[in-house]
Amino acid sequence: MGAKVLRALQIALTLGLGAALVATGVAAPAYASDPTPTAEGRTVEAAKTAVLRRIDLRLAALRRMDQRIERCRHLTDPHQATLQGFVDGATSGLTALRAKVAAETTIPALRADAQTMVHDYRVFILRGPQVHGACTADNETAAVARLREVAEKLAAGVAKAEQDGKDTTAAEADLAAMDTQLDAAGAALAGQADKLLAIQPGPDGEAIKGQVRAVRAQLRTALQALRRAVAEALQVRRFLQGLGS
Repeated sequence: MGAKVLRALQIALTLGLGAALVATGVAAPAYASDPTPTAEGRTVEAAKTAVLRRIDLRLAALRRMDQRIERCRHLTDPHQATLQGFVDGATSGLTALRAKVAAETTIPALRADAQTMVHDYRVFILRGPQVHGACTADNETAAVARLREVAEKLAAGVAKAEQDGKDTTAAEADLAAMDTQLDAAGAALAGQADKLLAIQPGPDGEAIKGQVRAVRAQLRTALQALRRAVAEALQVRRFLQGLGS
């Protein structure tokens, strides 16, 4: 019983908390940067070079997002399809925009292209967080499910200990606390990935950031609850291990 529970806990930590710690977006994702926008007074060629560089940075970020989608172990099929559509669409659109920029001959045209590059795609403040956030949400959801399996195994061990005449009061309280934390994690996660994926690019960058922050806050809440659930599970496991000593 003890070895099986330990293995289950290790799996839960690996699939849920390890991945979630990396992907929650508590720290800014690697995509969240952009060079200084095209300055006034530049020559057409200098402005063109600056815009092309900014497009290339976005295309490189999209390639990393593509890899992230592929590596995310617990990403659901619908979320994967949605994210892949976002990345493929932005890659195609920005590639076409790059060709347009390369052919421009005026500063106003380049300025309009730069605005399109930002407003129509929102690679850094939206697409990157959507990839990270959906992956995190699905990893954490998988962790909740796995930890519920752990809780069932632990509960069976505690029930047997009670039948054997052991005082299981503390262990039962720990199990109840674990269930409470898993319920809290599930509630925090409910609908968050879909809410995140429903956000659309547009000119209001601050509004987009605010919506993304709200989802990230819920994912952090879920992660904290998962950590507490694991701590309670370890308490019960220690109790069960102590029965054999």
